[in-house]
Amino acid sequence: DLHRLIRRQRQMCIRDSTDTQSKSLKSATPSYLQRQAKRVRATPPPRDGMHLVMLGTRAGPFPSLRAATSTALVVDGQVYVIDAGSGLVQRFYESGLNFGDVRGIFITHLHSDHVDDLYPFVNVNFPNWKYGKQEIALVGPDRADSNGKLGDDAGFGHLPNTKLIHAEDPTPGIKELMQLHFAANAYDMNNAIHTVRRADDHPRDLTGTNGQGMLNIMALPAPKNASPSNMSPVMNPIQVYQDDYVKVTAALAQHPLVYPAWSYRFDTKYGSVTFSGDTAPNENLLRLGKNTDILINEVMDVNAAVAVFAGTPLEKTMTTQILDGHTAIISGTDPRNRKATLGVGAFATKMGAKGLVLNHIWPDNEKINSEYLQTTAGREFKGPVHASEDLDVINIAEFIQNQGNTHKK
Repeated sequence: DLHRLIRRQRQMCIRDSTDTQSKSLKSATPSYLQRQAKRVRATPPPRDGMHLVMLGTRAGPFPSLRAATSTALVVDGQVYVIDAGSGLVQRFYESGLNFGDVRGIFITHLHSDHVDDLYPFVNVNFPNWKYGKQEIALVGPDRADSNGKLGDDAGFGHLPNTKLIHAEDPTPGIKELMQLHFAANAYDMNNAIHTVRRADDHPRDLTGTNGQGMLNIMALPAPKNASPSNMSPVMNPIQVYQDDYVKVTAALAQHPLVYPAWSYRFDTKYGSVTFSGDTAPNENLLRLGKNTDILINEVMDVNAAVAVFAGTPLEKTMTTQILDGHTAIISGTDPRNRKATLGVGAFATKMGAKGLVLNHIWPDNEKINSEYLQTTAGREFKGPVHASEDLDVINIAEFIQNQGNTHKK
């Protein structure tokens, strides 16, 4: 079945090595030391066809055994990274993927659980960059004030006892984010370019200051009627990237208070994959993902998520954020106004998706496990459903043919 297919691809390359390593650890570890077996590097997906590698599957900036949100779409061996949450550097290495195959990095929005490992990812992989042959498209949100000055509250709204951080520029976009990273890491980078030289005496520099840069940074322009107070006006998808393997389109998502936030669709000769990013169900995503082969959608068990903060100082604000800016595992009603809410399975059905992959999972605990998520979402979706775990590898062609609906009982 589906679970066996995914587990087999992930485990086949680590079983023998892990068993040997465990035996070695037991015999060599001193009595005072408890040491866990380390992961080994996996075999990457085949260099033909289309695969998903779920690098990080956790929502939010909360530590857990999962890495934060990041996914690799692999098309005939070419790699496209969607979001760069904390843990991406390690998970990418463990997956067996090669940085030299990365053609694009697509950031949905600038929440920390989607960008924390963006600069580290490109910086630590510098030795694996195919200098002179590889330029990586880095696509992400433009500044929040790109359509005009936002006022002294920067579009967030005035709150008592609250000052803006970095008030001289409180709403940078993807270009400014990387420029600020380069500035903050200038000492390390300047040290590197003076000590690590290529054979032609060109310095170790990914910024483009000394020769070819690693990144072609593209900030996505929001429609003229969009703003922090009108985050996702209805729009037709816009094309943001194209090469010989993929065409990428995007549309604004609904994820308050974050603006702009984007969803992406990748069209290939093997079919289409749509990434929701963080968002409540909305018309723009329906248009973007219409009849997509795979919808990769964020998901929350809303009741369990709200319960995490019940009785804490964060209860009111986190409840608002959970209910207004995310997608529930099952349809229901908003407890604040009794309006109907659309669950992820019902939303995928409305979109016409052939398969549904659940990602950005919250809460992350033993009760909200894969079986529960798949079974619950499957009540409102007839196609195959998969709840992601870190380092899952999904063969998309086989997944969408898996009409046995193994998530249902």
